[in-house]
Amino acid sequence: MKATKVALLALLYTALALLAAGATFAAEVPRVPAVNPKLEAHIPGKFIWFDCVTDDPYGSKAFYGALFGWDFHSIGDGAARYTLIENRGRNIGGLHFRPRGEAQARGSRWISLMSVADPAQAARYVEARGGKVVVAPTSFAGRGMHALFRDDGGALFGVLKSDSGDPPDRPVTAGEFLWVDLFTRDPAKAAEFYRGLAAFEVSVRGTAPEMVRVVLATGGVARASLIALPKEVADPGWLPFVQVDDVAATVRKTAALGGTILLAPRPDLLNGHVAVIADPHGGVLGVVNRIEAAKKGSAQ
Repeated sequence: MKATKVALLALLYTALALLAAGATFAAEVPRVPAVNPKLEAHIPGKFIWFDCVTDDPYGSKAFYGALFGWDFHSIGDGAARYTLIENRGRNIGGLHFRPRGEAQARGSRWISLMSVADPAQAARYVEARGGKVVVAPTSFAGRGMHALFRDDGGALFGVLKSDSGDPPDRPVTAGEFLWVDLFTRDPAKAAEFYRGLAAFEVSVRGTAPEMVRVVLATGGVARASLIALPKEVADPGWLPFVQVDDVAATVRKTAALGGTILLAPRPDLLNGHVAVIADPHGGVLGVVNRIEAAKKGSAQ
C-alpha cells in the first residue's frame, strides 16, 4: 500500500473519532411523517432516511441550506417539533432538536435509518446478537414504524418501515444521500450482525488489512460498506455521504459557513472527489461526487 493512502486513512480515522465522540447524544427518534407521500415498494437493507439530532436547529438549517440548497419544513409544536429536509422536492431526512448534555462535546449528530420489513423483529434480532435497543419500535400515523439501535460493536443506527414505502433505486442527484460507511473494529463480525437484518449479500473487497471493505448489498445493489477502525479510535460509527456537483467547492463553502474540514479532497482517493466535513455543531458528513470519480477512475 502506498504511504499516502495510509496517511489518508489516518486523517479519515481522525474524522471518525469525532463522529464517535457524541455516541450518547441521540436517545430518541422523533415523530415525523413517512419518507414521501408516493407509495413505492419496500427495499429492505436500503438506507432511506437520515436524521440530524441537533441542539441548534436554526443554525443547522442555515448551514445546510446554504451548503446543499436544502429546503426545510417544520411540523409539530414544542418537544414534538420536527423539521423535514427537502432536496429538489423530495423529503430525504429531518432535523430534530435535543439539548446538549453537560458532558457532551458535540451538539449535532447524524443518524442513518435502514429500511426493514419488521422493526419489532429487527429489535429482537439486535438484542439476540448482542446489540442494544435504544428506542423501542414505535408506530406513528403517517410515518410507519421506526426504532433506534446500537449494534454489537456500539455503532448507533436506526430502522424504519415507512407507511409510504421506500424511494426507488435510481440515480442520485446533488444534495441527496448517496452512501453510508460503517467504521467498525471487526468488519467481518459486523457483517454477520447486519446480514440477518435485511438478508444482505456480503462481499469482501481489498487485500491489505488497512484497505479491506466488506460490502452489504440487497437485490444486487450495494447499500453500504464496513471498514476496519484502527486501535487508536475507540468507538465505531456510521458515516453518511451526500452527493455534490463539486467537492472542492463544497469544502470551500463549508469553511466559509463556519464548518470544519476533517478530510480535505486528495488526489489519491477518488481522484479528489470525496471529503469529510463537520457542521459548526459537530455533525459529521461525507461529501462525494461519485459521477466524476467514476468517469476518471478510482484510486481506492
